[in-house]
Amino acid sequence: MNLLFASADDPLSHVVPHALHHEPLFTVNVGGPETNIPALFIKDGQYSFYITNHLMMTAVTAIAVVLVFCYVAAKIRVKGEGLQAYQTKGRLAQLFETVCWFIRDEVARPNLHELTDKYIPYIWTVFFFILFSNVLGLIPFGSGLHMAGLVWSDHASEYGHFGGTATGNLSLNAMLAICSFIAILFIGIRETGAKAFFSHFNPIGWDGPKAMSFGIGLPLYVLEWLGLLIKCVVLAMRLFGTMMAGHLVVAAIVGLVFTAASVSHLLGYGVGIAVVLGCVVLTLLELFICMLQAFIFTFLTVLFISTVAAHHGDHGHEDEHDPLSDESQMDLDKLIEPTRLAGLADA
Repeated sequence: MNLLFASADDPLSHVVPHALHHEPLFTVNVGGPETNIPALFIKDGQYSFYITNHLMMTAVTAIAVVLVFCYVAAKIRVKGEGLQAYQTKGRLAQLFETVCWFIRDEVARPNLHELTDKYIPYIWTVFFFILFSNVLGLIPFGSGLHMAGLVWSDHASEYGHFGGTATGNLSLNAMLAICSFIAILFIGIRETGAKAFFSHFNPIGWDGPKAMSFGIGLPLYVLEWLGLLIKCVVLAMRLFGTMMAGHLVVAAIVGLVFTAASVSHLLGYGVGIAVVLGCVVLTLLELFICMLQAFIFTFLTVLFISTVAAHHGDHGHEDEHDPLSDESQMDLDKLIEPTRLAGLADA
């Protein structure tokens, strides 16, 4: 368990999860005395539950998302009379409204079509939770406590582990992937019916000759289910690997300063300047990756849902839309394609 309370002076120690207290909240026997899995907090066959920095940041992320969108909702809510009442107030609210619009009309709608508004709350929740988690992970909360002088004790170095990227923990990503898997099953069964949903996984159907149905159809059926499971596993692994790798690279580069300083103080200062400049560039790159990974996870979730929830017989109606609908009125493409306004004349 020494890894849980490693020194905060080791740059690589900030990448792995750390307990924020010494005594476990509770313990559970999970095996024999020879069972030891430090990564899962299992020692001598006993699982110990700690509140880790990643668990804390998961709660912080959830609270931040709720608070931010309560504020944004208040700014978007219609107040007063006239056109001014329908205008979103505040730069922050306008920013989040634009992002929401982009996710709905450019990511979800091309795949889910008429089902978009029905399930967009879940899609928005996934996107913003991952985005907030990724971005909050870039903020050095622990270092801030030291710099602000808020912590003065013999164990002050342990507070350097406050903060971290919650999505850099495979456990959280696995839960996000499980939620997406449940959403795929729920939406697929709800929109197509249980019979059609489960038949979807057998591309040749069950109505043919028994030899073909069971000899070929059954293996394909199993492979299709495995494919869906693997897709969800990949969702978790991709997010975990990307977020973990980014922090590992920064931590490894910071470690060069200590290595150089052990040889010469002058060399340490020289390497330190180069490392600071390099870390600034890498942090900006990580900020871009934070947004990109939230987008990729959301996009793939929408794509997987669309493969099981789409009504394949309705593709001919994809281009038909109500020109007076909310999304049509907000479609900026009409500014450069006036012909798309033709529907208004017929309405």
